[in-house]
Amino acid sequence: MKKPKLVVGHLINDQLLVKSVTTSKHYDWHKWLEPEELVEFFEELLKLITQISEGKKDAATLSIFLNDWRETALINSEPDVLADIAEAEQELDAGGGKPWSQIKKEIGL
Repeated sequence: MKKPKLVVGHLINDQLLVKSVTTSKHYDWHKWLEPEELVEFFEELLKLITQISEGKKDAATLSIFLNDWRETALINSEPDVLADIAEAEQELDAGGGKPWSQIKKEIGL
């Protein structure tokens, strides 16, 4: 089986530079991120790496960051879950659902 690849590109001075990068199978979950999510992932990753290099964040923060994005990607890989989320968003947009304060009362919080 071929190793997963990620195509990375950037535009500098009106020149587009593109490179295919082989990734670890451990990180093949990124294939389930939508293009906009992938851009957001790399923007946030670069910011976090900068903060880590400056001593403002630590490796544990990076681990949490990667786990959170992995969960997002895995949700994207489940069409049934995405359909349920879309249905719930439509219901909320149409005025359905219950306020959080009511739910807390119902469950005794």
